[in-house]
Amino acid sequence: MQYQLGQASARLVWEGRRLAARGLAIAGWAGVAAIVGATLAAGAWHGRQQVAAHLAQLQSRQQDKPAAPLVQAPVDDARSRLRAFDSGLKPVQEAPQVVEDLLALAAAEGLVLQRGQYRLQDDSAGGFTRYRLSLPVVGTAPAVNNFVAAALRRHRMLALESLQYKRQQSDSLQLETRMEWVLLVQAPPGGAQ
Repeated sequence: MQYQLGQASARLVWEGRRLAARGLAIAGWAGVAAIVGATLAAGAWHGRQQVAAHLAQLQSRQQDKPAAPLVQAPVDDARSRLRAFDSGLKPVQEAPQVVEDLLALAAAEGLVLQRGQYRLQDDSAGGFTRYRLSLPVVGTAPAVNNFVAAALRRHRMLALESLQYKRQQSDSLQLETRMEWVLLVQAPPGGAQ
């Protein structure tokens, strides 16, 4: 079988060369170029017709299908997510307890806390309050990373806004780290204080 295919392809090549030589002898180079151009144009036209037929077939299938509704989050789903967010907010009076917990987590990692800063920031559009914390600590990079991970796991409404490392000497393992946190809490009655 393999031998027959080889013979057939050799025969096809030979016939193609013979016809090309005969066409060149009869029509010359200009005639051969015209025939090749016409063959290519016919192939392109045929391909274009197939693409147009395929597109028409796809369009008719699309017209047969009912229009798919736009995918939107149901209003009830958005409201339930908003209720879940609101229910996760701690009362503003519990913010100092979260700070104490953060200090305990830092101490458990061996971090030395320097003087921190805390302030309330009202978000009247959101209906909650941001409790901003700036906590500078000194310790090793793994201890800082462990502290951040533990704090974020423990307090769902706590977010780390920025983390800046500073090293006094290039070979020192101790880093001075400034962490900017925000704790989302319920708005106090009567606005932020």
